[in-house]
Amino acid sequence: MTRVSKNPARFDEQKLRWLNGRYVRELTTAQLTTRLERHTGRTGLEPAVEISREKMQTLDDFWPLAGFIFDGPGDDPKAREKWLDDEGRAALADARVALADLPEFDVSSIDAALRQVVDRRGAKPKQVFQPIRVALAGTAVSPGIFETLEVLGRDEAIRRIDRALTPG
Repeated sequence: MTRVSKNPARFDEQKLRWLNGRYVRELTTAQLTTRLERHTGRTGLEPAVEISREKMQTLDDFWPLAGFIFDGPGDDPKAREKWLDDEGRAALADARVALADLPEFDVSSIDAALRQVVDRRGAKPKQVFQPIRVALAGTAVSPGIFETLEVLGRDEAIRRIDRALTPG
C-alpha cells in the first residue's frame, strides 16, 4: 500500500487530446478520410483531410478547421477587421494578381509566387498570408495556406479573394 497515492486521480483532458492527436496522425490519409466521412456524413473529403491532419487532435477538429473548403468562408469579424484593413486588402490584391498569372496552380508555384509578393512589398509573410487566409476561410485559422489554395483551385480561390476585396 505504500506505492498507492493518497491524492485523488485527475483526468487530464489536454493530455488525452494530445495523445489522441498522435493516433490520428498515425492513420493513413485513406483511413482518416473513411473515419471522417462516417463522422461528418460527407464524402469527397480526402484532399482536405490530407492538408488538415497535422492540426487535428480529434475527429471533431476537422470540420471547424477545413469545413470552409466545402461550405465557403466563415465569418469571423475580428479576423476580418484585423487582416482585411486597407493594408491587408492591398496585399490581398497583389496576391490575387500573382495567383491569377500562375501557369501551374500547385503548392510549389503558389509558394514561390506568394513569397515574391512578400518580398516586393517588403512585408512579413503573415502580412500577406493572413489576409489570403481570411479571404479563403473567413477566419485566421486554416490548414497551410499554399495547400489550401491548391485544394480550392485557382477559380474558387480567385472568386473568394475577389469577394473579400469587394467593399461592403
